[in-house]
Amino acid sequence: MRDLIAAFHERMGLNAYVAGDYAKAEARFRRLEAREGESIRVLRNLGVILLAKGEAEGAARYLGREEELYGPSFHRHCALGDLAYAAGRREEALRRYRAALGEPEAAEGRSPAQRELLAARAAACADPAAFARSRRAQDRFAEAEAAREEGRFEEAASAFEEAAALDPSHWPALNNAGSVLLNSLGRPARALELFERAFALSGSPQCGRNVELARRAAADGGSAGARKGRATR
Repeated sequence: MRDLIAAFHERMGLNAYVAGDYAKAEARFRRLEAREGESIRVLRNLGVILLAKGEAEGAARYLGREEELYGPSFHRHCALGDLAYAAGRREEALRRYRAALGEPEAAEGRSPAQRELLAARAAACADPAAFARSRRAQDRFAEAEAAREEGRFEEAASAFEEAAALDPSHWPALNNAGSVLLNSLGRPARALELFERAFALSGSPQCGRNVELARRAAADGGSAGARKGRATR
């Protein structure tokens, strides 16, 4: 029974994460943490969830503890590389991404989307000018989020696309631009293009769902189709 309850919390937490409901995802894994302490799935998922929420300090604590207890791995290199990348630690991020690319999980054909993303991030970290552009992309992304929250949707969509142009590995910017275009501006064809690019880079189920929503909306002739479901960011 105990294992069934733990599995239930894990599944519900992962479903919430995929849907972009990070608060609910964290709540589920906090309950799992209370049951089994510093297990791999607790440390890894809380680290990734906190990173998605922008809580870098908490993410670093959980992800670092996972590596301390269980050793280096492909997934730990990826997550800690993303953390270093977001924090602007170029050389550390480059070391982590290269280490991840050297793991069997990154072999050709195993996970094309993830390999492409890792390679793009490693290339940006190896080039100081490209890395500087990625910092400007973060600023533009934050401005886009503020515009979206204030209802300035045209400005938000443009700013998200500018962020993606500055950092071609910034798939959340592509996904968010698509979400604004589909949900608020009724432009499913352009949204579909952006969702497809985000999905190709990330392999994220959330982006895959958005691709299908935009495809249906485009087939239905625009915003009317979008009402069948809202894209998540």
